[in-house]
Amino acid sequence: MIAPLSTVPFTYFDNRMMIECKIDGRGPFHMIVDTGDPVMTITPETARRLGLSVKNAGTVTGGGNNAVESGDARLATLEIGSLSLSNVDSGVIDLNQIRTKFHFPYLDGIIGYEILKRYATFVNVDAATLSFDATMPAVPANASTTAFTGALPEIPMKIAGIPTTVLVDTGDRSSLTLFTPFAKRYLFYDRYRSRQNIVTGYGLGGPIYADVFTLPRLDVFGFHVAGVVTRASRQTRGVFATTGDGGSIGTGMLKRFNVVYDYPDHTIVAWPSKYFNAPDAFVPPGTAMR
Repeated sequence: MIAPLSTVPFTYFDNRMMIECKIDGRGPFHMIVDTGDPVMTITPETARRLGLSVKNAGTVTGGGNNAVESGDARLATLEIGSLSLSNVDSGVIDLNQIRTKFHFPYLDGIIGYEILKRYATFVNVDAATLSFDATMPAVPANASTTAFTGALPEIPMKIAGIPTTVLVDTGDRSSLTLFTPFAKRYLFYDRYRSRQNIVTGYGLGGPIYADVFTLPRLDVFGFHVAGVVTRASRQTRGVFATTGDGGSIGTGMLKRFNVVYDYPDHTIVAWPSKYFNAPDAFVPPGTAMR
């Protein structure tokens, strides 16, 4: 078997995959791996530490209701294990609210689509490793293949029997998020017994309010999962309130699978991980997740 271009360990913190990298020969820097982020991002503190020139890039929106200021910078080099990239464009965004609300010991930036788009990225949950390669690695016979569209992986899904599309978002700490327009249209606020309009997380732009309930079942990557803790967004602005997708699958669900995000071939290949049958539960933001 040919070795991948690079394999690095990852850890979960608050259901986000964290890896270390070097930027411009310095580090380590601690980064979230986020399939729901269209760019590479570093914090203003990281930019200052590296002495980078940052250009104003206006504002961006995220899960919160408010827009946040954004900048642009150029990284001379980015090293992830044995992988080395040159002249990498990066956004510069303040992530302090996310870092402090969730008690991250370090949060220096986000590895998003700008980097992931080049590779078949293998999240080996069982081994707690992340591998980057040019082609699909060997996978077991029980693996399923799902085609995705878009820069941020978007797949078809039925939620409570309703056809829609969802984002596959490793930056989402939850198992399943229903976006505001979908939740309103199909009356999910009243469909199940729920905890109503509570803070379920923090994203760019502030807190994320939602109703939280348990969806009896969900078919994900061709596998049946029972008892899926779900949040139905109550956001009035930001991406949760404006997107046409029904929702997003987050790491609460994705860690049940070993997954290859094959960006060049626009496919997701998945098979059950050691967490596949783990019970689901809502964990309030700022509480340690195991």
